[in-house]
Amino acid sequence: MPAFIRFVLGLLGVALATYIFGTAVNSQFVMNAHGVPVAWGDRLNMTLFDISSMLPYFVIIAVSFLIAFLIAALLKRFLPRLANIAYPIAGAAAIGAALGLMYLTFQTIPISGARSTFGFLAQMAAGGLGGWVFGKIAQKKTLPSGLVR
Repeated sequence: MPAFIRFVLGLLGVALATYIFGTAVNSQFVMNAHGVPVAWGDRLNMTLFDISSMLPYFVIIAVSFLIAFLIAALLKRFLPRLANIAYPIAGAAAIGAALGLMYLTFQTIPISGARSTFGFLAQMAAGGLGGWVFGKIAQKKTLPSGLVR
């Protein structure tokens, strides 16, 4: 598979995974913010509703990852010792920067679960996890025989 296609598919895949994970974490932070017990069935319903209705956040994650992963790929060439951590750092920084830009634009963070310090860090951790997975995808090289080394 050509590197460009692997890059695009990997980017979209990890952006989707980060979106699902980040949205699910966001839902739990929102439900826990008020200190009211919420039944597991209601938690699941709200989480699935949020995943289906927060699609602009997916676009923000995908665009943020595109910029961050391109920068990380460039930096990896000049700083090879960063190769193993470049994408996780880029993913976490991308989410942090996106949330920060949302705050500057709207004077609040629309991802309400990220308004607390721990919620903000949880979203960045989701970005870091997405970056780690992307790094694993980006490192795979396909041999002419179709074998992956």
